[in-house]
Amino acid sequence: MDRPIAYDKLARENRFVRMRARDVGELRVEQGLAPFPDLASPESIRERVHGIMVGELQAMEGAGRSVYDFPDAPWEFTMDMARQVWDESRHVEIYLALIDHLGGYAGEFPETTILWRCACAEDAAARVAGVNRGLEGLACDVFAQLIHIAKKIGDPVIERAVDFVLADEITHVRMGSRWLNELTRDDPERRRRAVEFQDSIDERFNLGGARRDGAPEEVGISIAKDARRLAGFTDEEIERLIKSTQRSPVY
Repeated sequence: MDRPIAYDKLARENRFVRMRARDVGELRVEQGLAPFPDLASPESIRERVHGIMVGELQAMEGAGRSVYDFPDAPWEFTMDMARQVWDESRHVEIYLALIDHLGGYAGEFPETTILWRCACAEDAAARVAGVNRGLEGLACDVFAQLIHIAKKIGDPVIERAVDFVLADEITHVRMGSRWLNELTRDDPERRRRAVEFQDSIDERFNLGGARRDGAPEEVGISIAKDARRLAGFTDEEIERLIKSTQRSPVY
């Protein structure tokens, strides 16, 4: 098995079309749309849900790679990664059902592959820092905002389904925090590199726009402070994230 698998080699049905996230954003701007779905219309909500679905698919693939890539890791680490594969597979099914609920279909929007490209760190500590704490932390923000919007528009199906998934994402972040600590115990240099990789994942979303801490309906993606605290983020980490993402149109 190749290690890692290139993003354009991931197995997909023909109905899926892959594009770079930057290219998708540029095309949206050319069409007079915001570079990132703003949840202001049913179509934008459907596009956001579709993007989450393909993200969950790549998260499932990434966790599976972590089971395979680190045969010398502690058995408990492998079990946690295997559990995450199972969780992510259920999330894919949930979001496929939500897409149908919203009148859409899989493949309606392009699949970007930024998550997979962020999930191929060579070191297990960096992998869980970047994926579980970085990307899954972002998922906490995305899902908390989607729950807020679902409540606002009176859609209990979206609200309850996404709340169910959010509980898993909080667990995945906590797993990342645990293994970041255990894998770098007595190795501060390894921890430094892993945390730097996590920071680089956050920076991947800093594309020159503007993010701030605010109400969910006022910003692209608001920072879910409560969910992040439940997931094990410290107040210092949250404040650093707020500062680092002030340039990001994703937020």
